Amino acid sequence: MRRSVLTLFVALAAATPALAQNWREPAAGDAKRVANPAVTIDDRVGEQVPLDVTFADETGADITLGDCIGGKPTILVLAYYRCPMNCTDVLNGLVDAMRAMPGDFSVGGAFNVVTVSFDPKEQADIAAAKKASYLALYGRPGAEAGWRFLTGRRGDAARKKEDAIHRLTDAVGFKYAYDKVYKEYDHPTGVVVLTPTGKISRYFYGQKYDGEYRVPGGTTTLRLSLVEASEGKAGSLLDRLILSCYRFDHLERKYSLNVLLAVRVGGALTLLSLAAMAAYFGVRGRRPPAVVPAGGGAEGTGGPGDRPAEGVT
Repeated sequence: MRRSVLTLFVALAAATPALAQNWREPAAGDAKRVANPAVTIDDRVGEQVPLDVTFADETGADITLGDCIGGKPTILVLAYYRCPMNCTDVLNGLVDAMRAMPGDFSVGGAFNVVTVSFDPKEQADIAAAKKASYLALYGRPGAEAGWRFLTGRRGDAARKKEDAIHRLTDAVGFKYAYDKVYKEYDHPTGVVVLTPTGKISRYFYGQKYDGEYRVPGGTTTLRLSLVEASEGKAGSLLDRLILSCYRFDHLERKYSLNVLLAVRVGGALTLLSLAAMAAYFGVRGRRPPAVVPAGGGAEGTGGPGDRPAEGVT
């Protein structure tokens, strides 16, 4: 048995590199198929966002972040409006979650939403189109005053727009990068809940926000977190799920598994499992054989082999 296990161990160890032979680390110019480790969200719960940072609203008028928050708990969404995938999923997921909330708990009433483009090239016209689309999808009256879609200020130099954007993204720990090959941004996904005074209350990661999330001491929902934020409370989720745009395969135009990483992890787990099996059978092989007493069994055991044949007394 030990020889068979060791033979299987060697065979799988040799096969693992073969599984990955068509995969290599991406070179310059290659299509990106793995997440950029620098693209992430640093949890900064309890820290203050800059209320005086100024953007342009959907009409092109200047407006500060503090004016958009307006003394209400606020959902902050960092996105860019030309994003072909994750940003749309984030906004759609947010609409689904907000539509599931009670009718008396709506945007513009109980809380506000601020969507800010981190692309300095985007302007008010595309923000206005996005706002009209999502207000129609949300479908509740009064939301137009409570859901802002912002861009860099019109007339500002590109560097000044970027400075305003970076002040906000740095404050919430939102790290992204521009890819010159695809002319798209690689960015994390999620939304940030702010208190009425602009402190970071909680992060919700991923693209869906209509479920329950584990927190220390129990669970929470997006609506409950907004209620807590209105009271100045803050906390971190136990589950951190960040989906990167580059989990999307630009060549196949679909989401795909990071195969190289999967092969490496799978190979490591296989080797660990086989090592454990080898150790187990090695220990068993060293045990002394059981001694069977003469006569086929211990006296008085009464096993099947000890029963006399019929007619024998």
